[in-house]
Amino acid sequence: MAQFPDMTPTTNGDKMLIQAVNGHKLVFTRGAFGSGTLADNDDIKTFTALKSEKMSLPIVDTVLSDTGEKITLIFNCSNGSLDTGFINREIGIFAKLDDGNEVLYSYSNAGMAYDYIPSKETPTNENTFEVEVYISSEAEINVTIDGSIVYLTKAQVEEKFNNHDKTTTAHAQAFAAHNDDSTAHSKLFGLCEKIANLGDDIIKKMALTTAITAISALTTDSWFGQLLKMVLTASGVRYLAAQNGYICFGSFFGNIIIQWGSNRYGWVAFPVAFAQFRKLVTNHQGVTWMRSQAREAGTLAGFTLDVEDNNKNDCDAQWIAIGK
Repeated sequence: MAQFPDMTPTTNGDKMLIQAVNGHKLVFTRGAFGSGTLADNDDIKTFTALKSEKMSLPIVDTVLSDTGEKITLIFNCSNGSLDTGFINREIGIFAKLDDGNEVLYSYSNAGMAYDYIPSKETPTNENTFEVEVYISSEAEINVTIDGSIVYLTKAQVEEKFNNHDKTTTAHAQAFAAHNDDSTAHSKLFGLCEKIANLGDDIIKKMALTTAITAISALTTDSWFGQLLKMVLTASGVRYLAAQNGYICFGSFFGNIIIQWGSNRYGWVAFPVAFAQFRKLVTNHQGVTWMRSQAREAGTLAGFTLDVEDNNKNDCDAQWIAIGK
C-alpha cells in the first residue's frame, strides 16, 4: 500500500468543521484514491477534488478517539469493480455539511512512495484501508456507512468465538437435534466415507499429474482444474500477462515475484511494488548496440532506466526484475 503522509484539511474542510461546532452536522461520505502528481506550486488547502480520481472508497466502519479530537475512517478498497489498474499516489476524504453538496475535506499525496492497484482481473487481498482525520470533540459528526460491505478483523472474530464459548447453552439446540435423529451417525459415517474417497482420488490424481497436465488443467472447468485454481489463489498466486507484467508465485514458492517490461529511458514503475528486495537486468535490443542500466540499486517501486545518452527516441530497453 502507498505510504501517505498525514492528511491535510482543505480550506473547505476547515470551514465545514467550524460550522459543525456551531450547530451544523458534518457528514463524512466517502474516500477516494487517485493517480495525480503534485506540482511545486500546488497548494493543497485550495484543492476541491483529487487531481486524477480513479477509485471511490465507501466507508465501512469508524473508530473515534478517546479525546474525540480524531476519527479513524475505515474504507473498502477492493479492486473487484476496477476496470483499469492505476498508480495510486493520492487519497482524499469527502464530506458534506447537513444535506449539502459533497466537497473535499482533506487530502494527502504519497509522491514517490506510491503503489500500483491492478484491475479486477488481478484480485487483491487487501480489502480495507484506514485513515485518521482530525475533528473537534465539540462538533456534531456523522458518517455515511455502506452496510452492504462487511469485513471482520481478527480481533472481532476472536471476540465472537470467546463470547460463543462462554455461553453454556451455545450447543444445546444442536445436541438435541442430533440426539433425536436416529440416522445421525449413519449420515456422518457416509460423509466420512465420501471424504476419504475424494482424498484418495485427489492423491492419485496429483501423483499421476505432470507439470504440463497441471497447466492444461488450469484452463478447464474440471474438478481438478478448479481445485488447482483454488489452491494457487489461496496461496497468493496472481499475474498480469501484458507487455509490462508480472507473476507472483505465492507462499508455496516463497512469495517470489518476477516482473518484466519494455520502456524508453526515464522512470519505470514496476507493475507491482516489491516489499523486501529485487534484482534487475536490462538490455537494449536492436542493430545498434546501446548501453542500458538501472540507475538505482534497490528501489522497490520502480527504477530510473538509462539507455546510452538518453537523447533519442530509440533509447529503450527491455528489463526483467526478480524479488519479493
